[in-house]
Amino acid sequence: MKILQVEAIAISIPLPKPVADAVRLITHRDHLIVTIRTEDGLSGTGFTLGYDGSKAMVELVNQIYRPLLIGANALDTEYLWGEMYRQSIQAGRRGAALRTISAIDIALWDLRGKAAKLPVMELLGVHSRKLRCYATGGYYREGQTLDDLVRETSAVVEQGFTALKLKVGGQSSREDAKRIGAVRRALGDDIDILLDANGGWKSAPEAIAAMDRLEEYEPFWIEEPVRADNLTAMAKIAEAIRTPVATGELEATRWAFAQLVETRAAEILQPDVTVVGGVSEWLKVAHMAAALDIPIAPHYNWDFHSQLCATIPNAIFVEYFLAASGVKMFDSVLANPMMPVDGYMTPRQLPGFGIELIPQEIERYRLA
Repeated sequence: MKILQVEAIAISIPLPKPVADAVRLITHRDHLIVTIRTEDGLSGTGFTLGYDGSKAMVELVNQIYRPLLIGANALDTEYLWGEMYRQSIQAGRRGAALRTISAIDIALWDLRGKAAKLPVMELLGVHSRKLRCYATGGYYREGQTLDDLVRETSAVVEQGFTALKLKVGGQSSREDAKRIGAVRRALGDDIDILLDANGGWKSAPEAIAAMDRLEEYEPFWIEEPVRADNLTAMAKIAEAIRTPVATGELEATRWAFAQLVETRAAEILQPDVTVVGGVSEWLKVAHMAAALDIPIAPHYNWDFHSQLCATIPNAIFVEYFLAASGVKMFDSVLANPMMPVDGYMTPRQLPGFGIELIPQEIERYRLA
């Protein structure tokens, strides 16, 4: 399993129409894609969102990580993770560097599964092959009315989902309450409504005041009520409100998640395998959480998370974006996109993560 080649490319896929959350306007999705090939003729693939940093991530691979990987044993994932982290700690430690390490580590685990001719979940040990999904939507869209939002969310429920996530924090709490209230009245009490502020509230008092309005509609959780870096504020919010606080999509490494737990900043953890440091690090976080009976609900990227959530006892959701939402675009370059049935997802049975890219679509959107 000697590594022969490490290829890194960047792509950018435009959204059909711009959407917004509490802190940004989204017009496209750019990604880093890493492919690792071995002397045995096997290849593994990993990817991560770039947030306009994907071309810089390509250079991180070229300048820092490829020299560490060429000639190494692809099965030595723990050793290689430690070397990549150590060699880039001065230039990274979080953000783009850890997203790059994540994509590489995912590719190595994809290789491991292909070498064993098993899905990643079967390498690790399966807990459940049927995983509940929630559908993310409810973005702020120019010209959207309450009736439009109700139609959007009702269509999700009609497809069998019993949980959905809506954006808050981008308007006044009064306006957000109108939006969430309209959805709750339309869908009834049997649907779980998850809220995501994307760090849009500026302080703990502002977030607590907003939740005073929104808790009337019985949200399942409030995600990232304030900026992810402000653990003190997050902990104050978690203590003050009835609704569980969920966070972690922007956190990288086991140490950051240990701090989240120690400060009691969240009751639900959301590690993203493409952000936290790859499969190797995601598993450490998930197992730490399992030891403390803390639920895991990973962010985004169901192509990977369905395999990983299948292996742990404390996974409560896999996040999913309907194609009709026009928000998550990576399925447009996949030959075998995944789709839940009646709100539940079954992981792929192919070796590794089972992802099949469409080469001509990759070239169509290629940046570097």
